[in-house]
Amino acid sequence: MRRWPSPEERKHYSHCQTSHAHCAPIRYPVLRDLRVHLLTRILAALLFALAVCPARALPQSDQDALFAQAVEAYNNNQFPSALSKFQQISGAHAQEAQQYIDKMKAYQEAMSLAKGIMERSADERDASSLEYAIQQFERARKIKPDGPWQPADQLAKARDLKAQVEQARAKISKAMDTDFCTKALAAAAEHHFKEAAQFSCAVANDNPGYSCGGDEAVHVCQLNTELAKMDKSTTEKAPKEPNVPGGDTTAHSAVLDKAKAAYDRNDFERARSLFQHVEADSKPAAADFLDKISRYNDAIANGEKLSRNNQYDQARAAFLAAVAIKPDGPGDPQNRASAMELFLGLDQFYSGDYASAIQHLQNCARSGSQKQPLVHFYLGASKLARFFVTGSEDPTLREDALNDLKQAKQAGFKTAGQDVSPKILEVYKTL
Repeated sequence: MRRWPSPEERKHYSHCQTSHAHCAPIRYPVLRDLRVHLLTRILAALLFALAVCPARALPQSDQDALFAQAVEAYNNNQFPSALSKFQQISGAHAQEAQQYIDKMKAYQEAMSLAKGIMERSADERDASSLEYAIQQFERARKIKPDGPWQPADQLAKARDLKAQVEQARAKISKAMDTDFCTKALAAAAEHHFKEAAQFSCAVANDNPGYSCGGDEAVHVCQLNTELAKMDKSTTEKAPKEPNVPGGDTTAHSAVLDKAKAAYDRNDFERARSLFQHVEADSKPAAADFLDKISRYNDAIANGEKLSRNNQYDQARAAFLAAVAIKPDGPGDPQNRASAMELFLGLDQFYSGDYASAIQHLQNCARSGSQKQPLVHFYLGASKLARFFVTGSEDPTLREDALNDLKQAKQAGFKTAGQDVSPKILEVYKTL
């Protein structure tokens, strides 16, 4: 604004007008400075706005085009390109884009676990590990039947390998049972009852009803065990392990097979004992199994410890390490890993990280783990909470939330004791 002249300035100006004296014009530096200052501030504000304001989001038409490109890349199994594009999506397609991202991650995880088993050497693949590979290939095929790395072909290959392993194991087991039964009967005939009990009981552990000399193996085992107790002289005659007299390589190989059988049925204590007493030519194979047992037990123990300390992500990784060694091992590592993912999802829900909670709870829902009603309730609650905190902009997210909550309610899930927003509980009550 212009500054008015002071009284002295007005008096001076009046004197110059009446006396016709030569007076220098009055200058108003304040007005000039004010203009400069104002222009400077406007320029600074413009520069600041250009520096700090984010770029405008893509128009919805561009978002639609980018989403279509991402879906096309996904359909063509170009996962890296699809992932990059889906991660740029916002607005109306954001929830659907996240679902595609979750699908790709789950698919890649399943294929990676299964392929890791299939790439093992033949002596490291057993029926239980191949069954786990089959489950993972089926999981991947369910997500995307025509996905990369040919899940259907890999599934067929895994099933063929499992059938071959089971046939070979059955053939070995039958020959082993016949051999052990023959040795048990021969030892009993010579009154070496302890040795007879060891051989017959080894058969009975695998096949109680096996016919051994016209009688069931379990009965032969019980009979020779009782006779061995009554005949103290057999103590010095029989060996400590059912690996029979030295030099009989067939029997030594059979003991290794018995140890493997104990390992397969998760009798780790017996398996360890047998593996530790194999003959020299079987020690390398036995050492591999002993290492597996040790690493498996360490992984389970570590997972339990991390779980007790509420370190669910690390605990899940530990249980998955056990799964990689023996999927059907003692302690049910697959179920324990799923439980850790559930705890992780709940922890993130209560921390307000709804996007991460949704990802983990969706994995739990897809895996078919236990407590599915609880999983679907918190999955729906996470989606609904995210819908609310993002300004209720995505109606698809709300519909997904309601579908999960309906599944929980239909399964009979009760909200009593659940520390959840009253707003979410009210929605659940009205379903």
